[in-house]
Amino acid sequence: MSHNTSVFIGIDGGGTHSFAVAVDSSGKLLAAARAGSLNFFSSGLPTARRNLKMLVGLLERQLPPNIQCKRAVVGCAALFSGASKSEQEKLCHGILPLARTRVVSDCQTACFGATLGEPGVVIISGTGSIVLAQNEVGKSRRVGGWGHILGDPGSAYWIALESVRAAIAAEEGLGLKTSLGRAIRRWFKVKKLTEIVPAIYRPDFAKEELAALAERVAKEVAGRDAVFCDICRRAGRELASQALAAARLARLKACPLPVYLVGGVLARNSLVRANLVAALKKSWPVRIEEPRLSPLSGAAAMALRDAGVEVTDRVVATIARFDQIERVRRPRQL
Repeated sequence: MSHNTSVFIGIDGGGTHSFAVAVDSSGKLLAAARAGSLNFFSSGLPTARRNLKMLVGLLERQLPPNIQCKRAVVGCAALFSGASKSEQEKLCHGILPLARTRVVSDCQTACFGATLGEPGVVIISGTGSIVLAQNEVGKSRRVGGWGHILGDPGSAYWIALESVRAAIAAEEGLGLKTSLGRAIRRWFKVKKLTEIVPAIYRPDFAKEELAALAERVAKEVAGRDAVFCDICRRAGRELASQALAAARLARLKACPLPVYLVGGVLARNSLVRANLVAALKKSWPVRIEEPRLSPLSGAAAMALRDAGVEVTDRVVATIARFDQIERVRRPRQL
């Protein structure tokens, strides 16, 4: 690679982890990196900047010296839509070239990766949850994404919180018997359920820590616990309701409706996924589509498009090779 080769950077800044890739104009992967959250609301701006600087630094170490970043797109979990000039400067100043960088919501990069600009509904459930629907003329509408205090039903955080509440209800004789209490105590490494209170209420306890509990509980109890199965059913229904609302707001005409499922909960919790699909099909003819690209690769594809590079099927196929490698590394579905 010559010293003047341009690279295009895509960043997926989620609520728990952030990932970055550098690709060339053909979509070939040149470097990849991982760091902590870029959500500058929940993690704080200094932490988000530190993680962004780490991502860019890790990419630079894998690339030849003096290489130019022609365009960068950052998908950020802190945003509903595109960042203001002030937000972009605060996050990226001194780290990425401001004139050649665009900061958007991570749901926008996920949506572009999944649909490549085609009409459809993208349902995202990871640490948080959000739905984006894009219609036939390119207009989009969002439902959800309000964060763990105001919303995020069907997300990993929501599932974990509902599991803890169910365990407390069972212990106090207010709810059905469940094995969730045992799984939660093991997660927090305590003997009594009351001992989780100091951990949850400590000042530096992050929502990502509780969200991670959802996957552990799913692994331990899966389909064997009626209470947890009900939580997963409700999670699926909540996500379906948001998806249908977004489709109506966007006035999508496609029939059947293309639906793309994105995020750790929908990739790894088959109970939530199955109940979501069943709830959708009761109300609307839908077609579940495999996302064309991951949110991370979607950010890279957006960077290419922003730079005027035609995102052809060949370019998409080249970028998608990285996603295929990552899928092999992911845990099996629960």
